[in-house]
Amino acid sequence: MKNIIETNIATPPGSYEAYLYRYTNLKTNQQYVGIHKGSVDDAYNHSSKNTEFQEVFSRTSSELKYEVLYYGEYAEMQNLEYKTLKKADARNNPLFYNKSNGFPSYEEPDLDKCMELYERIISGEFNVGKEPLSLHELMKAIQVRFEHQADLQRTIKEKINDADGNTDNCNPILVWESRGLEGEDMRGDGNHTLYGALAAKHAIDIPVARVPYDVHQDLSLSELKGVGNLMNKRSKITKKEMPVKDGTKHIIDNYYTNGVPVESNSNIDWLKAYGFTGGIKSGQIKTSMSKAKDQIELDDIAKNNQLFCDYKAAPHNKALLDTVEAFQDKNTVTTYTSSGHVPADRILEKLNSAKKIGKTTLVVVVHHPNLRQEKTWKLHLQPLWMQIFENTLSPELSVRFHEMPTTMSDGSKNLK
Repeated sequence: MKNIIETNIATPPGSYEAYLYRYTNLKTNQQYVGIHKGSVDDAYNHSSKNTEFQEVFSRTSSELKYEVLYYGEYAEMQNLEYKTLKKADARNNPLFYNKSNGFPSYEEPDLDKCMELYERIISGEFNVGKEPLSLHELMKAIQVRFEHQADLQRTIKEKINDADGNTDNCNPILVWESRGLEGEDMRGDGNHTLYGALAAKHAIDIPVARVPYDVHQDLSLSELKGVGNLMNKRSKITKKEMPVKDGTKHIIDNYYTNGVPVESNSNIDWLKAYGFTGGIKSGQIKTSMSKAKDQIELDDIAKNNQLFCDYKAAPHNKALLDTVEAFQDKNTVTTYTSSGHVPADRILEKLNSAKKIGKTTLVVVVHHPNLRQEKTWKLHLQPLWMQIFENTLSPELSVRFHEMPTTMSDGSKNLK
């Protein structure tokens, strides 16, 4: 269109379901924000029903800027549209042609709101001094870490012992006042600090930060956990930075609690706020997302009364070795490997040994470390290895792959 005199289209990823776009009237700075389910290259223009914008859009004398800002799943783009419009209060904002703030596809934790409260907490606004350990020992907690870490608890205990029971250098335990189902206080962060202090010889009290109910009452459980995780990015002597598995737990919690897609921009923003590096394609964020996908896939197969076969553990390891042995005959040697790492050197050594004793076939028994790797093996890795062997081996030698099953029945079908 001739009235679009400026464009800025972000480079699309390899695959996406929808995108978020924006038109700006360069004469008035008014804008329209929308989403579209489809390709950025199709003939779509906009879906606005605002007559003022429709007139501007159709007028040849208009001067418009068109931008494509984000790509992703349709539900994620719907949420991003909602967040953008809500932040600007587009419904009541004369600089927006949108006459609605939109509607979220799913609830997701508000990072800005959580960061604001986090800053207030670490500023010391809610610090109340020290309280007896006995007051906190049996308090219920909102668990934000993936697991309790014995080494961290032991380090805290030893440092407190070195200080003759003094806990001045401990970060305050975070308490959400009156947040429990029956109005009781809930611990939001500081489990390792508490348990380390309880194990110390002479500790009797611990620093505490208490957040009043009227401050946190509008925060969801996901947002309370988010604040707790933000606390763990700090690096004082009695703290340990978030491991990757805690980033994975954040993603899984939001997937099941709110329906947030694993690779959403929201999760990337949260993980970066926690101090993780990289993105969807690399680094700690990719690792957290990959592990989250693995766990969600395991949960899905469990719903279908299936179990994942871990060939590092009994009884599956015996089944693997039995399969390797079963393929051995006068013409065949065997070995096994994980599809996550195919050792070319071991395969070549086996082939060389086979050739010396007159055997011509090598069967590689393959097991998969997770469902994601199974897909990668079938689609990419096995065809690649077959092509390599076909192009490099002499005609009298051959390599075949045999895959172990990835899942098995959990036995529930055998119950009455």
